[in-house]
Amino acid sequence: WGTELKIPAMKGRSGQDIQLPIIIDQVGNLAGVKLILHYDKELLTFNEGNRSPGTQSLMHIINDKTPGKLIVVMAGARGIQGKEMTILTLTFAIKKGLTGNHTTAIEVPEVQLMGDDLKEIECKVKPGIILILP
Repeated sequence: WGTELKIPAMKGRSGQDIQLPIIIDQVGNLAGVKLILHYDKELLTFNEGNRSPGTQSLMHIINDKTPGKLIVVMAGARGIQGKEMTILTLTFAIKKGLTGNHTTAIEVPEVQLMGDDLKEIECKVKPGIILILP
């Protein structure tokens, strides 16, 4: 038994903003999250990340100092639970002036989820594919 973290497939146009939800399929007593995300800095620029209504009790920090890499940390004293729950929505700007179609992915090479009992929650990742149109 485990949890799946997924980023849905999205489409966007050159010059537009795109909002990517980070979704957990099911979790109980989630009190800590650490994610490292990689994105193509030649195609996308990170703007902001916002908690969802279900994760308002968790504090969060997004380190975006390195273009192409985000480090997300979320923590709370008491665990939250839910199914198909968006934990964070990331907003990216798609570069202007792109010609032709581009396909890129938001990859999550590192995930750590902790319960409020300080035990690690096993998690698989389904990366998000983004189709960029001119």
